[in-house]
Amino acid sequence: MKAVLFDLGHTLIDYYHDWSGPEERIVSRLHRLAMEAGGRMQEPEFRRSVLEILRQNRDRKAQDMVEIPLERVLESIFGSAGCDWDESLVQDGLELFYEALREDRSLVPGTVEMLERVREKGYSIGLISDVAWGLPSEYPLRDIRHFGLDRYFDDMIFSSDVGLRKPNPRMFKMAMLNLGVGRDEAMYVGNSLQADIRGARAVGIRAVLKRSGYFQPDDSIVPDHTVDDWKELDGLL
Repeated sequence: MKAVLFDLGHTLIDYYHDWSGPEERIVSRLHRLAMEAGGRMQEPEFRRSVLEILRQNRDRKAQDMVEIPLERVLESIFGSAGCDWDESLVQDGLELFYEALREDRSLVPGTVEMLERVREKGYSIGLISDVAWGLPSEYPLRDIRHFGLDRYFDDMIFSSDVGLRKPNPRMFKMAMLNLGVGRDEAMYVGNSLQADIRGARAVGIRAVLKRSGYFQPDDSIVPDHTVDDWKELDGLL
């Protein structure tokens, strides 16, 4: 084996386990922003509209395995609200989404020590991440740098940069190509059966499930290995 690939959210950095709360807060903040920009939609109607847009986007992303840039979503939201929107308003909206994400983030215990051990063994380290809400990659990069993880990665692939979402096999193939490894030379570690394990197995990469508090069971998807603690990963390297 030559490379170990990781998921980000709920694998290395933990975020919300229930996204309904932060989305409700985001909608209230977005409405205030829209009103300041000349919007005419009342908050109850605005709330229903935004939550429905977010729901539809989640469904399309899951079905088509594509990313929908949040900038485009915000343009639609502000336009529907009757705002005189421009790029600065969209940027303010992006910051609102990221602020909500940042309100509940923490480094998964043992992550830095685990990455040190992987690096010491001489493996290349890659990242394949679906970005929350389709935020630009600069936002997860802020979190990665905040926790000092950026120095460990030889390659990072973000959904918002490539227009795809896991389990799209193209993301995993990109990672292998960028690191110069074959399917038999890589291992992928993530917390989601549906996105991480299914995607890795589809391209023949050894797939390791890292249990987390954010977990959706699926008996039809079976990982090659399962670990509860990062120290358990040592035996697979």
